[in-house]
Amino acid sequence: MGLSYVGTFSILASSHDHRLVGVATATGTTSVGDRVPHAKPAVGVIATQAYTNVTYGIRGLELLAGGLAPREALDRLLAEDAESELRQVAILDFKGRKAVFTGTKAPEWHGEIVGENYVAIGNLLRGEKVLTSMAEEFEGSRGDLALRMVKALKAAKESGGDRRGEMSAALIVVSAKKVEVTLRVDAHENPIEALRSRLKGLQQDE
Repeated sequence: MGLSYVGTFSILASSHDHRLVGVATATGTTSVGDRVPHAKPAVGVIATQAYTNVTYGIRGLELLAGGLAPREALDRLLAEDAESELRQVAILDFKGRKAVFTGTKAPEWHGEIVGENYVAIGNLLRGEKVLTSMAEEFEGSRGDLALRMVKALKAAKESGGDRRGEMSAALIVVSAKKVEVTLRVDAHENPIEALRSRLKGLQQDE
């Protein structure tokens, strides 16, 4: 269980009709899509960050698929991890059930917001406003889930974002049957805007 780079903000969310769930994330290092976001059709989505342990994403989805609720799955993962206080993890399934954990050793500023159809988490942020802006943008928006989530990331960035700035971003949206959207920007001076442009291009092509 190796450690990865710290400093990330993410949102996990479901559509109003609960037919889609997704995870969107941005960070101040490259290739966040390799580490933080995890998703599986008909199962759910996971973000694993801070001193990232990708096992939470891979095994977490396996536990959900095996019938555990998000809270049960997260509790089991934490119990198996001797360095759990370094982690920040959120889980959302297709039943709208949520679980979130932020360890005491996650980089400051860190926090979490749990809403009706979403969970927003972050660490190594410029402050609480980063998360509240992300949550408020998502709550106040309507329409396409993927676009709403990217707009939420943009609001977080505009409120301070990662203390180092952002270098990479990623988005995954799944339905009960398939992966509906998977996009990533691995190294860019404005990865969230690049992610938004690619999403718009993808939607125009459909």
